[in-house]
Amino acid sequence: MEPTIDLDSFLEQLEIYKGQGYQLTFSGLTYYRPKERGEKLLQIEFDQTVYLDDAGLVVVDNHK
Repeated sequence: MEPTIDLDSFLEQLEIYKGQGYQLTFSGLTYYRPKERGEKLLQIEFDQTVYLDDAGLVVVDNHK
């Protein structure tokens, strides 16, 4: 199973930055959209696919 975080906890962590003009970066990934993937499961989608290979190494496939 992929790591997850409770949405309310995530938003609470971001709350201190609200209204201060901050921008958000995803360390080189390009944000696409949020997508419902199951009952109460929200996935943040990017223009890239990120996954662990069989050796446990992070792989990034750029689709554009």
